Amino acid sequence: MAETRRAIESPPVEVGFAGDVLHFIACLSADGQPAGSLSLPFGLSAWMKRYGLGVDEAISAVLSLRTALVSVSGLDAASEPVPLRVADRVMFVLNLAVYLDGLLDRAASALGVSPGEAADAAVELLGSN
Repeated sequence: MAETRRAIESPPVEVGFAGDVLHFIACLSADGQPAGSLSLPFGLSAWMKRYGLGVDEAISAVLSLRTALVSVSGLDAASEPVPLRVADRVMFVLNLAVYLDGLLDRAASALGVSPGEAADAAVELLGSN
């Protein structure tokens, strides 16, 4: 039972990482498209280092963000694209971050709030699990 519960709950480090990354993406998005920005890979790397996370933990945290954003915004999970998993895990986490930028915009639009406010709602949901 404890293993099942641990799998459902997001560890505080991953929640902190996820929140910082999502707010970072929202800030980058306000300045333009993060996909072409060198700030995205450098920022992700810095947050991973700060929180002591490896690539696999970062992927898990970003996928949790996806679930939280879809949930809080009321977007249809069945019609929301699922990011394509690629063999290179570093490239996968970068692609996930770019995907989150678009999802954050869709979630904010669905909620009628700013991307930062949508990010706050998703992080709050993650922290409450």
